[in-house]
Formats: sequence, C-alpha cells, structure tokens
Amino acid sequence: MAAGNNQPQPEDKWLYCAAITTNSNITKDYPQSYQTIKDIVTKEKCKGKTLFTEEKAIYLEIVEGVRAKGKRNKIPIVDFTFGITHGNSKKYRLIEAKFEVEDLKNIDTKNIRDKVTHSKDVMSVDGIPIEGGAVILINKGKKVEQQKSFFSRQLRPYGNYQIMTIDDLYSRYFVA
Repeated sequence: MAAGNNQPQPEDKWLYCAAITTNSNITKDYPQSYQTIKDIVTKEKCKGKTLFTEEKAIYLEIVEGVRAKGKRNKIPIVDFTFGITHGNSKKYRLIEAKFEVEDLKNIDTKNIRDKVTHSKDVMSVDGIPIEGGAVILINKGKKVEQQKSFFSRQLRPYGNYQIMTIDDLYSRYFVA
C-alpha cells in the first residue's frame, strides 16, 4: 500500500507525495511527461515485476526531448523524479535507471553527476529543493549487494547518492 499524506511518518522518513508531482510546473508544461512509475521503469528496461501500481512521476527524459527539439545536442538528464514529503517539508527525489548495465563499474560517475546537475536546473521552476544526489536503480541479480557497495563508494564524495533495486525504492519512499 502506497503511503498517503495523512499517515504518520517515522522521524526521518521521507515519503512519496502525489500532490507535489501532480502540481508541478513541469507536469503542467509537459503533461505527456506525467506517467505511472511502473510504465516508466518498463520503458527503462526493468526486469521482473514491480510493486508500483498507480504512483506517478515526471519522466524527465520526455521533458528534455521536447526542450531539445531542433537542437543538435541533448543535455543529459536523469530518467524521472517524484515528490516526497516529511511533515510540512517538500522535496523532489531524482531517479536514474541503470537496468541495462550488468556491471556498475562501467558507469561513468561524472555523467551521473552531470545529469543530476542539469535535472536540478530543470526542476528549479517549482522552487522545491532536490533531495541530495539521486537514486540509481539497478536490476536484482547475484551481485546486487556487491555492486551497490562499489557504486556507492564511487559516488560518496559527490553527495547523497543511493543505489537501489526497484523493490528498495518502493520500500524506502512508498511504504510508511
């Protein structure tokens, strides 16, 4: 069951807030980017089933595609974002899906950091802060814990990056 805005939250737990995402200026300016998380992660090649049902996010790759139309170079952007809340505080959480990458050692951390920086610029139209770095989503597999540990160490100097599976994301931000 997805968390709602009226449920009590543990002291340090930030939870999904549909209203932040729904009322975003980005959602209003780019309505085609407002999609269910399950559809987004399917497009991003997530293997297996997901616990997500109707929860929605802003598919930032669509936003960037529309903004870059007619330009030669698209600026890299994370895959999607959604609103989170804790008490009266609001933030966005940036999500980069790396489901197709078998070995996280092959991921360019500078590219991830550039995507986060540009995504923060795009999302600044709402005046709502971004939660740290980003969540990097990976598929479940035999080496998932080892890969989470390795990639977390690579990104630690650059901010609050978290490596998760789709189930981890659901448990962390969608279950009170």
